[in-house]
Amino acid sequence: MIKLVNLLRESKQGPKAIFLAGPAGAGKSFIGKQIIPGGKFNVINSDDTYEELLKASGLGMKQKDFGPEELSQAAKLQAQAQKATKEKYSQALENRHDIIIDGTGAAANPLLKKKAELEELGYDTFMVMIYVSPMTSLERNADRDRSLMPSIVLRTWRDVNKNIQTYEQAFKNNFILLNNDPTGADKSFDPAIVKRRFFDTSTGKGKEKTPEETMKRAQEAAELNQSIVDILKSEPEAIDNSQARAKIQAFIG
Repeated sequence: MIKLVNLLRESKQGPKAIFLAGPAGAGKSFIGKQIIPGGKFNVINSDDTYEELLKASGLGMKQKDFGPEELSQAAKLQAQAQKATKEKYSQALENRHDIIIDGTGAAANPLLKKKAELEELGYDTFMVMIYVSPMTSLERNADRDRSLMPSIVLRTWRDVNKNIQTYEQAFKNNFILLNNDPTGADKSFDPAIVKRRFFDTSTGKGKEKTPEETMKRAQEAAELNQSIVDILKSEPEAIDNSQARAKIQAFIG
C-alpha cells in the first residue's frame, strides 16, 4: 500500500474517481454515459455482478415479490457480489485506473471515507448526483427488471436527498447535481396513493411480524413519509447536461 501511495504521488496528474449518486430509478448509469467520456473509466458497481448472479440462480429479478427464503438466498448472492466488486476496485487502484463508483450515496460516512482514501492515494475526486422525485423513483423501480421493495426505494430516496448539502460541501467545485425527472413528472407525495399503487401490489411479504413489530414498522413508515414530505418542500437546484459535460471535461483534463 505504501509503495502504491508513493507511486501515485509521483504522478503530476493523478488518476480520476467519479462518484455517481442517486436513488433507485434516478438513471445514474444512463446519465453517466451521456456526460462522461466512454472507454476511459472502469465502472465499479456491485449491482452489475449481483444481477448476473440473480439471473444465474433462477431466483428472478423482482425482489419486491420475494418470500423469506428467496430474500435469504438473494442476500447471500449480494454479499458474493460485494466481495467480487471489492476485488475489482482493489485491482483498479493497483493499476491506477480512472474509475466511476456507481452507488446510491445513501450513506454519507462510508462514501466520504472512500473519497478521503482515494485522495490519499493521489486520486482526484468528483461527484455527479442525480435527482428525481420520489414518485419517479417508485415508478421506474416498478418498471425495472430488478425491482426493489418499495420501502427500500423510499428509504434510499430520503437518505440520498438528505445528503445533498453534505456532498456539496465535501466535493466543493467538483460537485454537480442533475435533475432527471421526466417532463410532467408527479412531484407530489401522498402516502395513501403510494401504498395502494406500490406496496399493495407487491406479493412478497417476508417473515410474519409480532404485533409489537407491526406497530414499530407503522411508526417508522409514518416518520419516513413525513421526512419525504419535508424534503419535497424545497427542490434542489440542478444544472443541465451540457453544463455537466463541460465541467466533467474540465475535471478530466
